[in-house]
Parts: sequence; structure tokens; C-alpha cells
Amino acid sequence: AEVRPYGELRGIGLRIAAELRRRDLARGDRFAVMMRNQPELVEAVAAASATGTVFVPVDPRTRADKLAFMLADAGCRGLICADHSLAEVAEAWASSPGLEWVLALETGEELDAPALDDVDGVESLRAVLDGPVPSLGGAPARGEDPLQISYTSGTTGDPKGVVGSNARFVLAGMTWLLFGYQPDERPYTGLSMAHNNAWAVTLMPSLFLGLRAVMSRRFTKSRLWEVVRRYDCTTLSLVGGMATAIYSDPARPDDADNPVRTVVSGGMPAAI
Repeated sequence: AEVRPYGELRGIGLRIAAELRRRDLARGDRFAVMMRNQPELVEAVAAASATGTVFVPVDPRTRADKLAFMLADAGCRGLICADHSLAEVAEAWASSPGLEWVLALETGEELDAPALDDVDGVESLRAVLDGPVPSLGGAPARGEDPLQISYTSGTTGDPKGVVGSNARFVLAGMTWLLFGYQPDERPYTGLSMAHNNAWAVTLMPSLFLGLRAVMSRRFTKSRLWEVVRRYDCTTLSLVGGMATAIYSDPARPDDADNPVRTVVSGGMPAAI
């Protein structure tokens, strides 16, 4: 497990913000973020808000052709990714003339992930994270300023970018009222932060209330109850067929032995 205190999240966010400024990203400029549920993804978003820039979340499983389309369509000047996505990033970068730089996080999670030196022009995000916490200066984003361009799945054509403001993220932090989160809540998600559910149901309410959220790099049905027991998670979020998959598991003697009080599900089948 990797633990990130709130103060460290802020400090790393400021380091990334200073790097965005160093690369001449001005208010309204776009950059993409392509990684699993690493803490650095959250900190890159904090950096975007601190600088008035706009982040474009990309699912780390995205293929090069779709990635190149999103980079061009959003007008991304840079990309922050994890090393396990470098092969697709390299291919997409070759056909994305507007992309000026790539910062990659060395995770060590995939043995066959390309080394940063194998992709021309890629620089290490670790070098940015290890620096001193800067005094950023300048005005942060305003509520009405855009913060995110989130792309649809593209099932009926090319994906379409949906713009979300800083104020929208603040409002997402208030969904704890809708879900009835308590002061001792510990939300869990294994859903990708490249999509909005993990932000609206888990992360933003936790930031708003100062909760201790638990996030897996990716969802694993077979380990769901092990994770929520180990970390005393009181609520979890599901989408699509996840609920059906979980309910289809054979009953176990310890099924009821878990701390979960609430399940928030998008698309819960009526039969369940």
C-alpha cells in the first residue's frame, strides 16, 4: 500500500504546477494524464487547478490511434503518463505534432514496461517530484475556469470532449450529502480515475470532508472483500456489470464479515 498524507499531496501538486509553468503552459492550456490510480494523477489535477490549466484524463489501456486523436482534438501540449503506457504513448507521439513533451512516472509495476531511455524525448516525472516545494505565486484557477476535458467512449463515432469546470469538481465534493457519508467514512474504489465516477463518488467527497479514501490501481473482483476488510472501507462504488459479477460469486461463510455500510452503483440491475 502507498499512503499519501494531505500535506504531501499538496506539496507534490505544487511541484508539478511549477513544472507546468516552467514549460510555459498558460491559463487554459491543455495537457493529458495517462496512468492508473497513482497518487501522482491526483496531484497532476491539483497542479492544473493551481495554474488554471486543463487536464485531459486518458484511460491507461487506450490504444495509440485513439490517444493520438484525443491529444490532437484537445490540443494537448504535454502528457504525463506512467511507464506501463509508454509503448502506446511513443506511437501516438509520432503522429501528434502538437505534443511538445512527455513526463513519465517510473512505477516498476510491469516487468516488460519500456525504459524511459527507450523513447526519445521522454523525461522522468520523478525528477520533478523530488525537488523542493516551490512558492508558486500567481492567481489560481477560478470556479468558472475549465479544469477537465473528459472524453466519451466514442461508441457512435469519434470520442467527444466534455468540458468540466473547477466549480464542477467542488460540487462533486458535496455528493457526500447525497450518499449520506459519515465523519468516519472510508470510501473505496477500484474504478479508474480516468473516468468521473471515481472522482464524484470517492475522491472529491473525501477531499471535501478530509476522509481517508482507499483506491486500488485497478478493480479486482476476486479481492474486493479482502481489500475492504483490510482497510476498513465503509462504502464502495460500482458501475455497469460489476454488481452482477459480484453477486454471481458463490456464497462464502464470511461474506457478511465486512465493514461496508453503503454501495453506490451506477446501473444496478433491478433484480439485485
